[in-house]
Amino acid sequence: MKLKGLGFLLVMLTLTACQPAATTEPGTATATLSPTSTSTSTSTPQPSAIPPTATGTPLPAVRVFKDDFSQDSPYWSFLQVDAGQPSARPEVNSGFLLFDLPAPNQWLYALYEPFAYTDVRLDADVQVRGGPQGTPGLVCRYDNERGWYEFDIHEDQTYVLLYGQWLADGVARYTPLVRAGSEKILPSENEMGLLCEGDTLTPYINGTQLRRQQEKTFALTSGKIGVAASAFEDGPVVIAYDWMQAALP
Repeated sequence: MKLKGLGFLLVMLTLTACQPAATTEPGTATATLSPTSTSTSTSTPQPSAIPPTATGTPLPAVRVFKDDFSQDSPYWSFLQVDAGQPSARPEVNSGFLLFDLPAPNQWLYALYEPFAYTDVRLDADVQVRGGPQGTPGLVCRYDNERGWYEFDIHEDQTYVLLYGQWLADGVARYTPLVRAGSEKILPSENEMGLLCEGDTLTPYINGTQLRRQQEKTFALTSGKIGVAASAFEDGPVVIAYDWMQAALP
């Protein structure tokens, strides 16, 4: 189902000390973030949202959908980690959701705000443009306080399932759950999938199931879904999502 004629929200965080640069999967690392506005919490970042730019009445939000990014939507919000060099505002352009990362060590997240999901299957078609080390990802069970699960792929045909968490106001940590490789990962464009069902995370790449991971340590059960984009040692990088969909398994 397409989301039409709507405007985006942007939430921005500024990186003051980031995890070490990596060309494959990150190890356990801590990133320090400073919100662009005063936080209302001492435990998790609470940045302000910039109002949507589009006008008019939005279509109702739906739990199961496919967004082809033909027009803006007010149901997405954005988090930005920028190593002191702000990225351009993510935008819908020519049927793509574009993340422009001009400098190394930048991470961006787009979260679908209307619903929290328990079991969900995510899929997206994504291109890496303008730099070999752009890293796209899918996010499930995102919660500001408890953390989130993330599936990232890299240009050297490696991938990682990880757990991310805000440790305190402005501090996030990433813990790898699975680090592996797959020849199914292509250099510039891939179709990614992530099934979050019960206590098991199952990643997919171009229609092929990768290694399943039973995850009981952090035991996330519900949260928001989204997509991710990051650059490590090299920039600039543009990551372009052609579409993203959510389904209930």
